[in-house]
Formats: sequence, C-alpha cells, structure tokens
Amino acid sequence: MAKRLPHVPGSEPSHDIPQEQLRIIHRAIPLSVVAILINSTILSIVLWGEVSIPINLTWLGLVVTVSLFRAAMYRAFLNDSATEGTWCRNWLLIAYGGTLASGLLWGASSLVLFPHDSIVHQVFLAFVVAGMSAGAVTTLSAIYPMAVSFLLLNLAPLIWQFAIANNEISQPMALMTTLFTILLIVSSRRLNITILESLHIRNQRQIAEETIRYQAHFDELTNLPNRRLLLYHLKQEIARSRRHGHFGALLFLDLDHFKNINDSLGHVVGDALLRAVARRIDAHTRDEDTAARLGGDEFVVLVGVVERTVDAAISGGHALAEALLDRIRKPFTIEGHELTVSASIGVAIFPLGGETPESLLQQADLAMYKAKDNGRSNVQVFLPTMQAEVDRRLEVERGLRQALVRGELRVYYQPQVQANGRIVGAEALVRWSHPEMGLVPPSAFIHVAEESGLIFELGAQVLYRACRDLASLDAHNRIRISVNISPKQFREPQFIERVAQILKATGAPPDLLTLEITENVVIDNLDTTIARMHELRAMGIRFSIDDFGTGHSSLAYLKRLPLDAIKIDQSFVRHATSDPSDAIIVETILVMARHLGLDAIAEGVEDDAALRFLMTRGCHKFQGYLFARPEPFHMLCERLESALDSQPREAHAG
Repeated sequence: MAKRLPHVPGSEPSHDIPQEQLRIIHRAIPLSVVAILINSTILSIVLWGEVSIPINLTWLGLVVTVSLFRAAMYRAFLNDSATEGTWCRNWLLIAYGGTLASGLLWGASSLVLFPHDSIVHQVFLAFVVAGMSAGAVTTLSAIYPMAVSFLLLNLAPLIWQFAIANNEISQPMALMTTLFTILLIVSSRRLNITILESLHIRNQRQIAEETIRYQAHFDELTNLPNRRLLLYHLKQEIARSRRHGHFGALLFLDLDHFKNINDSLGHVVGDALLRAVARRIDAHTRDEDTAARLGGDEFVVLVGVVERTVDAAISGGHALAEALLDRIRKPFTIEGHELTVSASIGVAIFPLGGETPESLLQQADLAMYKAKDNGRSNVQVFLPTMQAEVDRRLEVERGLRQALVRGELRVYYQPQVQANGRIVGAEALVRWSHPEMGLVPPSAFIHVAEESGLIFELGAQVLYRACRDLASLDAHNRIRISVNISPKQFREPQFIERVAQILKATGAPPDLLTLEITENVVIDNLDTTIARMHELRAMGIRFSIDDFGTGHSSLAYLKRLPLDAIKIDQSFVRHATSDPSDAIIVETILVMARHLGLDAIAEGVEDDAALRFLMTRGCHKFQGYLFARPEPFHMLCERLESALDSQPREAHAG
C-alpha cells in the first residue's frame, strides 16, 4: 500500500471534461470509418463514367488511406492508459488532423468529382456530401470547433460549385446547401452545449462521490488516512505477515503538551503545526508503509515489515520509533513562531497471536500512555504482560454497560461546610455498587466511561438522581447540590435540553443546582462554552470551576465566565501547610476570588492545620474528610436534621 495520497477532490480538474470529449469523438470513429468507406465507394462507382477515372481512383484511395489511419489511431487511443495533460493535447491534435484530412477530402469531392454535365449526378453527389455532413454533427459535436471545421471544409466547395454552375437548379441548390450548412452549424452548437452540460453534471457528480469517499477515508486537516482506512490497511498487513512469516509494527504517536500551544497561540497555529507534523511523519515513512491521523494530536504509523523474529522486530520497532521521535523534536517554524515539540510513542508488534486491528491499535495506545507515564518524550513497546491491563479495561467497560442497565450506580454526597460546621452544600459523587467487588470509586471507571462514550448515560443518571434528591429535601433543610459535568458531557449537542428535561421531570429547584466544570471544558472553544453557560444560567443554574489551578489558562478565561464559585484543588490544599509554593497558590486563588466576587471552596481539608491556614487567609467554605466523607443521601438527610452540623469533629468521627 502506498503512503502517497491521491489528489484531493473539491475542484474540477481542467482536463477531465476534455478527456471525456476526446473519448466521445474516438468512440464514434469505428462507425464513422465504416460509413465513409461505404459512401465513398458507392459515390466512386456512381460517378465512374462521369469523371476522370484516375482522379476518381486517386480520391477514393486517399479517402481509404485516411480512414484506415483514423482506425489505427483509434486502436492506439484505446491502448494508451496515460491521462496527463500532454496526453490530452497530443490526442486532440491527432483527432483534429484526422478530421481535417477527412473534411478536405470530402470537400475535394465537390471540386474534382463534380459532374458538370449531369444534373442527376450533381444531386447524388450533393446527397452524399450532405449525408456525411449530417453524420458529422452527431459524431463531432462534442468538440464544436472540430465539427464546424469539418462542415465548412465539406460543404463550402459544394456551395461554390453550385453557385458557379449554369443550369436550372444550380442557384437554388447553392442557396439550399448554404441554409443546410447554417442549420447544421447551429444544430452542432446546440448538441455541443447539451453534451458539455451532461459531461459537467456527470463530472460534478463524480467529484462529489470522490469527495465523499475521500472524506470517509482521509483526515481533512492533514490529508493523511483516517482511522477507518488505517484499520483496513492494518487488517491486510496482519494477514500478510501471517502468510509470509514476518513481523510488523504499529507506532502510536501523541504530541506532548499540544494543548498548551493551542491555548497560548490559538487553533490556527495549532492546526498548522499538526499539518507540519503530518508532513514530517509522512516524509519519514517508507512508500510501502502508512502514516495516519486518528484525530486531535494522535498519529499512527503502520510498518508492514520490520524483521523475521519477535525479538528483532521489537528492537527494530523501537529503533523506528526513536528515529521518528528525533525527527519530531526538531524545531518547526509556524506562522512566525519557532516551536519545539516532543511526542510519546507506543509500539505494538504483530502478529503475536490472535490480534484484530482494533485490539492491536489499543495495545499501541496503551503503550503510548505508558510512555507518557514514564515522563513523556520517549518510546514504550507493548509487552504481553500489559495485556492484563487491556483486558481489565475491557472488563470494566462491559461491566459498566451492565451497571447502567441494572441500576448499580449510586450517588453519594460529601458535605460542603462553613467553619462552624454548618452544611451549606454537598457535592454529588458517583459510586459503582459492584456485585462482586463492592463499592467501586469513580477513579476506577470514569476514564473508561470517557473513552467508551458511556459517560453520556452515566452523567445523565447521576444528574437525574442528584436532582431527584435535591427536590426531596425539606424546605428548611434545602442546600445547594453540586454535580460534576465531564468535558464530553458538556459538549454534547443535546446537553442543555437534557438538563431542562431532568429539572422538569424531578421538580428540582434550578437555583440550588450547581454544575461543576473543569478547566478542560472552558479552554475548548471558549465562546461556545460561555454561550452554553449563559443558557443554563438563564434557567437559574449556577456554575463552579472544579480543581481550579490545575489547568494552563485559568486566569485569562476566568473573568469572562459566568461563574459563582471556585473550588481550590485538593492537591494544593493538602500541602499548603508544608509547601510554600502550594501556600502561595492557595493564597493567590483566594485573593482573586474575593476581588471577583466569587465563592471559594477548599477541597481536601483533612486536618486542623489546613483548616486554620485556610481560615486565616479568608476561606469560609470547606470540603474534606475533616468534616465528612462521601455518604448516601439518607445519611446526608440525617446529618442535616441533627444538631451536630455545627460540630465538625463529631461529624468527622461519625
């Protein structure tokens, strides 16, 4: 399979319609040659005694010679598989030459074979020449200048002969032949327009079909093969490697920290960088290999043949990936910016067993994530020992699908309290009540839900149950409930409609519902995010940024967002009393929130030292094990009813 890509459809190639015109002209040559040979022979016989025999035979011989030449050129045309522009020009000149030669000979028939002494034979000659002209309209009108040239060469001498002849029908015949010529020229033009319109429509339809096929198999941004075409080629290579006893490699490449470039320099620069990376990867691969883009900043290189043994293939695949990585690390000049990027590459060797294209791609993907875990900018080869993790992910996905159907997901609530222990809110946290493993935390399955697309149904179930619980709270115990919304869930086209339906179905007060979004939601298409947030705020819903401070562009976007609260990430809170850097980050976030009029909620408050640190710096809302662990809804209700709300230590002890 060649890695070089075909022409990208989308604009009409200038030589497509001329090629079709040529084909139409040449397809008519066999019938035209037969008609010419028959008509010229009959005409020669009919005029045998009326004109000079040597002239008659010479004319007939020339007609036969030109006709046979055109027939030979027709066969050569059929056998010529080239289609470039010079090919079209050359065959067009040959077609013109054959047509003009034929037209000259038939025009010459009116000059050298015109029987001046026999009106009957004059009429017969005119009939044959007119018939040849009418036939030319149907066979040559695809190229209008060619048709007109033939008609004028053929009929002009006949008109001239009738005009100068001196008999009772010559002048009417000259006039009628002139009108006939004009009629044929007009008819040829109309037929030419019809043919060109038909060719244009067919050409546009072919372009549209090619575009659809191309878009189904190639990435629009980089013109590299997409996932579908990659999997098709990978299936072929796996089968080929099994037949011939060699090993291939699949290299899964992900750019490191590409989002930083998008965030700081914009998507125009980011897209240009992706195109430059694609060109560099494609140039690095061999003609028989395939470079593909899966989406985002993920690329795959399929190397069909690496080595004949497993160990050599592993070493060879690793070496290929290292060489590719070295090429990627070289600086790029994009839109006036000199950019240096690195990549993490996972390598999967095949065939080692019963791999399918999908499982092999998953193996390379897993190896790539191992490379990221090892510090990024390195290569990791998938080893059979990693298969357990792949199997575990697949098992989690299957189990999660069943859990969504069986209703095994549970919503727990972790209170959000003031310093005096008064509960002012709670965060809804999902747990999986597994029939064998017991209560499974979200860290074990949320990422699988994201990757598999199950996050949409999972998120909808959690939001529904949280709203149902919120609606069931007594009026004197009502608090704000916060629900985490994943980036994929927030970007779902039907998300706003889904939220509205859930609020209507449960009767939950929207002014007590807070949606927690992460900075990943914000920085992907900021304007669309803001518009969606305003639509939801119009319903009464509030927003908070979860895990604030862990993203890259928080401060730049914060002032534009319709926010109500910031949640300080627990990674800063837990170490604020021991790490000066974390302490400064927490203090900065609190000052910023105060100036922007936003609530600040500290996550991960687990000891008195952290609580005192936060209180002395102006933080008034807290969430963490010091106050309460996540608990079922009925326990939250009991906590709200009890008088222990103001005693955080006792709540913690309970």
